[in-house]
Amino acid sequence: MNDSFMLYKSLYKLDNIKIKNIKDNTINFILFDTKLRFYMICDNSIPSYSFDLNLGIIDLINNIEQTYKVKVLNYLPVCYANDKSLIMACKISINNSKYVKEINNDIYKDVIKIIKNKADYYSEEYDDESVLIEKYHRRYKIYNKYIKKMVLTDKRRKKREFQSLIKRLCGEYNSIIDISCGDNLDIYKISSENNVIVFNDISLYQLRCCESKCNNVLYTNDNILDLSFKNNIFDVSYCKNTLHHMNNDDEIIALLNNMYNISNKLVIVEIEDPKKVGGISKILNKYLYVDYLKDSGKYFLSFCKFKRMIDNNFKDKCNISYLSFKNVLGNYMIAVVEKR
Repeated sequence: MNDSFMLYKSLYKLDNIKIKNIKDNTINFILFDTKLRFYMICDNSIPSYSFDLNLGIIDLINNIEQTYKVKVLNYLPVCYANDKSLIMACKISINNSKYVKEINNDIYKDVIKIIKNKADYYSEEYDDESVLIEKYHRRYKIYNKYIKKMVLTDKRRKKREFQSLIKRLCGEYNSIIDISCGDNLDIYKISSENNVIVFNDISLYQLRCCESKCNNVLYTNDNILDLSFKNNIFDVSYCKNTLHHMNNDDEIIALLNNMYNISNKLVIVEIEDPKKVGGISKILNKYLYVDYLKDSGKYFLSFCKFKRMIDNNFKDKCNISYLSFKNVLGNYMIAVVEKR
């Protein structure tokens, strides 16, 4: 049996629903579009795969796209079926495939109700950022192939020193999640093959990039403002350069609380506001990340605000330590938050 699919049941806090015609030990997919229309296959079933298949979740998503000629934007776990199978939802672009049709019966009504409750977190607003990365993927390839290797090299970014620092800050752990991994492999690099490693990101494109480079990793496509993991299920949750992609203080607090709920230790790394730091950091942010790569993150924090938000949220219930790390990209603010 594919261990990665069994991990979903151990990691996620999901309802169990009785559904007819769902086979045991399978992972099943309901498709929905941006207009909240729901789809099944034309033979009145939904895509279903046995847990015994030696395929990861990204492989299954690729198979759905190829078999049913749809474009998947996001996938998310919805519920368990009959306590032995998993129901996932795939958000697709507006459907024009002849291989699927709108659901026309009540078999999946309870599942659809759950999806609708979660759909706000997979709205077109959030699609904008994840789709933007894929739209400019050629620029990201140039960035990774040439700019990182010739200009912003591992040496200039002090990559080895940074990973060594993060490994020390994470400490001993059996399970770890990078809640917004992007194309960053730091957690994979510092972990052992015996660790449970979860890479989560709202961008399916970024997950596919990681999947091509990493083995023994579980990939999840959850919105970080709507995580469904069980409380305290991870030893460590890791977050790098994500806070400035939030829209306001309330979203940052929600993100931090979600990390707190699912893990015993939080390691938060955030680039300090390039406009305040100035110099090369300001130039790179404006001309490379914003103008060229179309990075949409704009809600940068000063160190004072970074510290104040974390202190106000956690000081009464956690031990907190702060560090900084400087490289060619700027000044990284680091907070380690550990439950007492």
